[in-house]
Amino acid sequence: MPLRDITTPAFFLGAAAALLVSVTLASPQVNDWVFRCCTLIMLATSWNLMANAGLISLGHSAFWGVGSYAAVLTANGLGLSLWLALLPAFAVGVLLGAFLAFATGRLRGIFFAISTLALSEGLRITAFMLPEVTSGAVGVFLKQELRPSQQVLYSLGVLGAIGSVALAWWLSRTRFHYACRAMRNNEAAAQMLGINPMRYRLGVLMVSGGMASLAGGINAWYGGYLDPGMAFTLHFTILSQIAPILGGIHTLVGPVIGSIGIIFLSEGTRIAFGANEGYSQLIFGVVLVIGILFMPHGIYGVYRRLRQRAARPRNHAPTHIHQAAEGTPKEMRS
Repeated sequence: MPLRDITTPAFFLGAAAALLVSVTLASPQVNDWVFRCCTLIMLATSWNLMANAGLISLGHSAFWGVGSYAAVLTANGLGLSLWLALLPAFAVGVLLGAFLAFATGRLRGIFFAISTLALSEGLRITAFMLPEVTSGAVGVFLKQELRPSQQVLYSLGVLGAIGSVALAWWLSRTRFHYACRAMRNNEAAAQMLGINPMRYRLGVLMVSGGMASLAGGINAWYGGYLDPGMAFTLHFTILSQIAPILGGIHTLVGPVIGSIGIIFLSEGTRIAFGANEGYSQLIFGVVLVIGILFMPHGIYGVYRRLRQRAARPRNHAPTHIHQAAEGTPKEMRS
């Protein structure tokens, strides 16, 4: 039986509805897993948007961190509600993306990747050196009277994941997507065809930066505490890269599949081997390495091959045999 296509809008709408319903029925532990998965989907989707344009980020935690601090500091200082505090979180990510686009306008490949890593590390050091703003290494707590219920935060995480995937789907059907693909393949050739690389670089970095910062802001409100080490940790950068690669880089569903797989694998190994310190992380790493080595196109790539194989007719001779038979004389065929 042919496998169902998981890239149709109907499938996404069904999955989105199921997620929204699940946060009202599941236990707090399951909701916590769902929330972490949803914020990772937002972060991985934003990283994948940049990768689609040939821009590999090694410092995606820079966007995550500035969004986290913007959401918490503006809320504490101005007494903003959750929904209003997320606006500056998104805005500061967009502005940081624009700054990165102009600052690295002539950088390509590994040089651009290193610049994003330097940006993240520079922001982390800056957060430590401004204790009057960020409270430095002590960290800052979100005021408890501002925090909404956990149910609201769970739902917000789900809505953020749905919105990020919907935005990526919409962009994939526009000229913007094809221009980014052309830049990824050959930026010089794309420029000869009339594509302005700086314009699309600016656009993709602003969209990606805003999405990652929004994810960081939602996560900061969920945790309620923030310090420079947490905000700009390399952990989020690594996860944002592994999820699309494991699920299927340069695809719409790859970041979603990879994020679900990472959370499932990390929690499964933690539960199974948590009593033995280090075992869960070792097994988690080994499985990821094996998956990336033997699935170069990710989990979605394996699914596509299986779907094509299931849809292939089995009771018909190969095409080249039919063509050979049509080219022989009638007497020989009889």
